[in-house]
Amino acid sequence: MIQKIVSGYGKLLLSFVKILALVGLCAFFAFALVLPLWKFATVAPDVYSTVIILLFVAGLALFAGKSLKNFLCAGFPTPQERKKRIKQLLNLTGRILVIFAGLCGIVVSILNESAVALWIVLLLTIIVYGVLAFGTKKEKKL
Repeated sequence: MIQKIVSGYGKLLLSFVKILALVGLCAFFAFALVLPLWKFATVAPDVYSTVIILLFVAGLALFAGKSLKNFLCAGFPTPQERKKRIKQLLNLTGRILVIFAGLCGIVVSILNESAVALWIVLLLTIIVYGVLAFGTKKEKKL
């Protein structure tokens, strides 16, 4: 029984030491990474913003390129399968761009207080999205 109590307190102490080590690690990284970044941001905010945006775009491009490669090359596709995947990808990209452009057009129309332009943009967005989403599918013949 004493052994179980000592073992329990040992586990509790070990958990406490792990928590303290984690807090210490966080503090170390705060001083090693965050403090220099904060200093850089306060000394040269324009350069800091440019560097951070470039790093974000580079990371996004790297992630997108890796995902695209995995999508196009997964399972050793035949040339026909690869062509089909590229068409699917372009169709999806087109639909996303149509929605994004439509939302931007709607926001601009609202900011310019033009109700007619808003309805025209909304209608065109719905029509173009419908064509891309439903009009490009091949019908299966029975």
